[in-house]
Amino acid sequence: MSVIESEDYENTRQRLMKDQVVLAMAQGLSNTPSEEMVHPGPDKTPRFEFIQAANAEYRKRLERLELPDDQPRHLGGVAEALIRLLGV
Repeated sequence: MSVIESEDYENTRQRLMKDQVVLAMAQGLSNTPSEEMVHPGPDKTPRFEFIQAANAEYRKRLERLELPDDQPRHLGGVAEALIRLLGV
């Protein structure tokens, strides 16, 4: 399926893949079955439940580390970055 998307989405994914919080989250997900993170099929789009959980965990970790939550990101940005880091 072809998708038209702003380059901002890819820039966000790339930035999040270098984010210390996302990198730590990826380590914790290394043994998670891919079926729990992505829909079946070649596109490997994140499941809504995974998007919600990833966003909530990201915010929680930012607060605990007292880091600002001031960088723009789209709804699935954290989940998409995690999926790429994990090679799902």
